[in-house]
Amino acid sequence: MFNGNLACKEIVLNQLFSASRLFYLNKLLSKSSSSIEHILKSVDKSEYVRYKFPKCINNLVDIKQQQFDSSFTIVPDIVSVHEESQLIDEIEKSLKRLRYQHDHWDDAIHGYRETEIITWKNQNNSNVIQKLRNRVFAESITEQMQRVHVLDLCDKGYVKPHIDSIRFCGNIIAGLSLLSDSVMRLADEKHPDTYVVYALLPRRSLYIMKDSARYQYTHEILSDGAASVFSDRQIVRERRVSIVMRNEPPVEAVK
Repeated sequence: MFNGNLACKEIVLNQLFSASRLFYLNKLLSKSSSSIEHILKSVDKSEYVRYKFPKCINNLVDIKQQQFDSSFTIVPDIVSVHEESQLIDEIEKSLKRLRYQHDHWDDAIHGYRETEIITWKNQNNSNVIQKLRNRVFAESITEQMQRVHVLDLCDKGYVKPHIDSIRFCGNIIAGLSLLSDSVMRLADEKHPDTYVVYALLPRRSLYIMKDSARYQYTHEILSDGAASVFSDRQIVRERRVSIVMRNEPPVEAVK
């Protein structure tokens, strides 16, 4: 979700699949999906993911959950407290002249500041981001984008449901969550009231969306005060900074 001058534009919730998007998605999912198990740290998803799916009356629900499980993961404590502090220090220098905005070119984000970073001045920060890139994009089908998108949400800010356009980024989107825990809500685009997933994104964790979760589910970041109850505890969303990494779209997707 970049502004008009940034590269990766978004598709909001009420947009339908375009013919080109359906073609590319079917082509991607028809391929044998390459395993990235070695990229993802093994975690107990029940601690971080809650499914709001209908009760299982046939194999469809099981298949939907399996597809989601294989394409969405959360890696907790991927960076240390010290690494988080160093990243924030450098990000603050890029954002200090920017005010929080409450409108967005596609109405997808409220209460935010954003920027892009291509080269990190602090070598330690560069090393941390490269470490994440190596894990996330080890088996990417396209080149990874060299720039990262930094999104700073104020404590009342939020991201509305959207799906990133296939014209501007590829099949993998990963985000490093800094400064605050938050809750991401994902919903099947065609059945948004039937297949819903709530994902707890702990501070200093990494989420990775690919393939089915990336193309078939809208995602949003809930605001403080929203119904962000998770595992019988209230998640208080404070200021949240995310560093979002994407890979390039395939050639056929940009035509």
